[in-house]
Amino acid sequence: MNTLQRTAIPAVLAAALLAFSVACGGGDDGRRDATTVGAQGWVFEGWACPPDAAKAKAGQSPAEYCQDDSNKDYLYMKFAARSSERAIRAGSIAMKQTTCRRAARDLVAGDGLSKIIGDYVEQASGVSDGQSTGQAIVTQTAGKISGIGLYDCCSLNPQTGRCADPNEGDNETWEECQCVGYMKYPGGQKAFEAIAEETSVE
Repeated sequence: MNTLQRTAIPAVLAAALLAFSVACGGGDDGRRDATTVGAQGWVFEGWACPPDAAKAKAGQSPAEYCQDDSNKDYLYMKFAARSSERAIRAGSIAMKQTTCRRAARDLVAGDGLSKIIGDYVEQASGVSDGQSTGQAIVTQTAGKISGIGLYDCCSLNPQTGRCADPNEGDNETWEECQCVGYMKYPGGQKAFEAIAEETSVE
């Protein structure tokens, strides 16, 4: 990689991340940020305060209860998971829901976290090296990332790829689910963007 490329990539990434954090909304992929509340209020991505389990169950987004701008050091990220083949064969909605949520918890709390971060970086910035960047972020901040968990999940409509909406006649099959995971990043958004810039050119 030449010098021009090495200096241009961080600038592009920084600008894209800034634009994403300020202006992101419901695009073609149904993406939401921490200031957007939809049919399922928790379906968003972005920086916000710590999760509140009771309010999450009530369908509220942190945008509705995060009022302290100085305490937005949690990154919320969307990703998909799949229920177990056994649950799918059994045709049990309860089993599929349980195993899809379990798979999502395992992903965000395990090796899948770097991919989830990488996908977030890719979609937020438009760079193509999100996966390697995600892995580098997790490696370089090993032991510092904390508060990792699963906020909530919804059943995906297989035709639209969006959360199933029973009010529109969608069936909640729970064969695949869209989930929001979260992590507390040391230093919050600024520190995350700084290391994303740094690792994207390594």
